[in-house]
Amino acid sequence: MTVDDIGEDELQAFVDGQLPRGRSTAVLAWLGGHPEDVPRLAQYALQKEELRRSVAATSLPGDDPTTLQLQRTLADRLQRPKHGAWLRRAATVVLLLAAGWTSHAFYGAFLEHRLPALVVEAAQAHEVFGADSQRPVELTAASRTEMAAWFSRHLGEEIEIPSLRAIGLRLVGGRLLPGEDSPIAQLIYEDSAQRRLTLCLSAEPTDAGLAVELVEVEGLTAGYWDGGEVSYALVAQTPDLQLVAIASELGADQPEDLL
Repeated sequence: MTVDDIGEDELQAFVDGQLPRGRSTAVLAWLGGHPEDVPRLAQYALQKEELRRSVAATSLPGDDPTTLQLQRTLADRLQRPKHGAWLRRAATVVLLLAAGWTSHAFYGAFLEHRLPALVVEAAQAHEVFGADSQRPVELTAASRTEMAAWFSRHLGEEIEIPSLRAIGLRLVGGRLLPGEDSPIAQLIYEDSAQRRLTLCLSAEPTDAGLAVELVEVEGLTAGYWDGGEVSYALVAQTPDLQLVAIASELGADQPEDLL
């Protein structure tokens, strides 16, 4: 399916935040060339946002179990912070498109908000600490046991420090970062050419499965997945297949389109 094939189902799914990143980009590009559809889509997004606010402010009347369950389901879906934030951003972006703002930088910033906070924070931390040759870590690889206990205490989950020596990556060390939702443990690895890869771990779920999901963030390749009690985000300047191989070594499943 190409940009020219955007249909009503995809437009509605875009506003609902149900499209993958690549198709969201295609919808944005399509809307830039079809300004006549922008007001209608903006109105749809605004109506959804008004419904969300109304549900949030309404108590659940009546005593019919089926009705109450349906109301609770709708309220849960519309009041989830991520969904509400997406609706507000969707309404904003289509209104800006209607005003003629088609900046690619704006598209990137808009779509970045669809990524889990862990992924965005991991990419930012990679840029800051991955290139720091003086103080890239707080604890070195020699303190592996102390580092595992430190991470476990702050994340509230049992954290193990993975060894990637089998695939040629040496652990440099790690540090603890303040995440948006909870602390993030960052581990830095490097290969024989001193090219660095960072692995971030969080106790907050990313809504991903065990299969690694690949995205590009500001020129970096990132992969993220949920491994049960802990979520993972890998970041490096490396081809997708190489990142998938590293994620597989860490226990992630391969993406379905690579099988």
